[in-house]
Amino acid sequence: MPPLASVPDLEQELDELYSRPLEEWTKARNDLATRLRKAHQSAQAETVRGLRKPSVAAWAVNQLARREQGRVAALLDAGARLRAAQEEALRGRGGAADVTAAARGEREAVRDLVAAARTILEEAGNAASQPTLDRISQTLRAAAVDETGREQLARGRLEEELKGVGFGSLTAVKPAARPRKDELKRARERVNELRAAARSAGRDAREAEAEADRVAREAESARERARDLRAEAERAATALSDAEEEAERLR
Repeated sequence: MPPLASVPDLEQELDELYSRPLEEWTKARNDLATRLRKAHQSAQAETVRGLRKPSVAAWAVNQLARREQGRVAALLDAGARLRAAQEEALRGRGGAADVTAAARGEREAVRDLVAAARTILEEAGNAASQPTLDRISQTLRAAAVDETGREQLARGRLEEELKGVGFGSLTAVKPAARPRKDELKRARERVNELRAAARSAGRDAREAEAEADRVAREAESARERARDLRAEAERAATALSDAEEEAERLR
């Protein structure tokens, strides 16, 4: 019996596999591997057999790549802008405002896609729990700025969630250029100004504390004087009362 014809387009077959409902995925993968083996494509069959069933979050992201191509493209574009802004900032050629604006665009793109993923999960009968949505968000953000993740997201063939990669290759970015002499001079002058202001403020604070202590001592002395006068007034009032009683007795 002659061998079966080769699978006409393995890439197309894989795209179809990753687009299937999650509950059909494993059987479809095994069927594809069997067809490849029968077509004498043993290496490809082993590769396909080794593919892992995507997690729920990864599956939802794969569906986004197929059903929300415009929004995914917007996210990848926003991720590229964010990465470029971060690189410029590390080189000393960009400001925090540029990074903040780019990060805001990336967050908005992620938020739109997470909302779409919720709908996809609910339509497929999967729970759109907050932990799952958080993993989807994390995967989208990681894919937006990582080259490998960007490719996987664009192809829609993720097997598991992606982890945050931070700045990724930005650790290789050249450090910012050293400040020019005039900038360094201005910075030193500013330091000297602030140092003098700090010393003056410290001096004023010590003088104010000394004045407060003096006023407090005077106030305490005044209170003691008032207590003495009050006691003297009370003694005088007692003596007056006694004298009035004695005068009344002698009448």
